[in-house]
Amino acid sequence: MTKSNIDRFDEYAGLIFAHLYAAFPMRVQIGDYQFMPEAQKDGEFDFEMYSRESKFVEATILWLRDAGYISGQVISLGLLDAVLTSKGLEVLKATPSSLVNGPSLGDRITDAVKEGGKETMRSLVSEALGIGARLMSPLVGLSP
Repeated sequence: MTKSNIDRFDEYAGLIFAHLYAAFPMRVQIGDYQFMPEAQKDGEFDFEMYSRESKFVEATILWLRDAGYISGQVISLGLLDAVLTSKGLEVLKATPSSLVNGPSLGDRITDAVKEGGKETMRSLVSEALGIGARLMSPLVGLSP
């Protein structure tokens, strides 16, 4: 079964968030190849898989940058000096609504990446992007 573009986006966004959250506040270079471990199997590089996914990973990186979650200088297929923005960090430091005193979204996304929990990671990324959208809403915090 093929994944939807949204599922693919959420998976790559989760990998990118986990990478930058773990590196914060250090600026790092991120490239599409870092988020496609499937392209390297048994010491062989799967160029077909890389070719199919690289533009999608690049588009995910650029969308996260354009939406204000990450910053960095655009380079071929990635970002130089990539880091979470204040918005990205605030979203990832938030605690999921289901866990009042539990780990942050960033910690949970990082754990899901380590454990290979793609469904969990996609769900957490959706929640993080929802929090980010609410942060950007001009009506947040205003009472009627």
